[in-house]
Amino acid sequence: MSTKESGRGLWDWQLVRVVLMTSIIFFAYNFLSFGYTEEAVRQCIAWSARIGVVLFMLAFGATVMQRFFRNSFSFWVMMNRPFLGISFAILHLIHLAFLVLLQQVFHPVFTLADTFALFAGGGAYFFVVLMLLTSFSTFKNMISRANWKRLHTLGGWWIWAVFMSSYWKRVFREEYGYVILAVLLALVGLGRIWILWKDRLV
Repeated sequence: MSTKESGRGLWDWQLVRVVLMTSIIFFAYNFLSFGYTEEAVRQCIAWSARIGVVLFMLAFGATVMQRFFRNSFSFWVMMNRPFLGISFAILHLIHLAFLVLLQQVFHPVFTLADTFALFAGGGAYFFVVLMLLTSFSTFKNMISRANWKRLHTLGGWWIWAVFMSSYWKRVFREEYGYVILAVLLALVGLGRIWILWKDRLV
């Protein structure tokens, strides 16, 4: 990381470390506050989901931000896109670990879920793992550039669709605390579709 970059905020792996360390501190504080309880686990699930979706939107919507705004922040997001994606993937796997803990110890969350939700969510985690692995050169070099792009494009849209479905369902159930995230997800998706349409016209 250059001196110029270091003066402009978090870059590269430093960003990943800060995101994960901040999250771990929060998780630890949560268990210290609530004890080893269902409430503590649910709080960790909620935190990891909300921070995860913000990281995902930044990574998935980086090109949208750069196309529409072209400022220092959109440039930072674009340059750190791989590390935002890695941060999201690791945090979302931690989110899955808390869901498994909830299932095994406190509440049968997977048992009560319908088949479609399990399929969609399982597919999202399948892509999360593949996209995380192929963010590293060792695995990235095992596939062609075209297949790498197909994987990350399809995986990104699959994860986006799962988030969209989840957050808009909450909005329709009048859980209005999710409105902002749901609207931002919709704007990111529409922005990517607009860019694709415009580029095909060129």
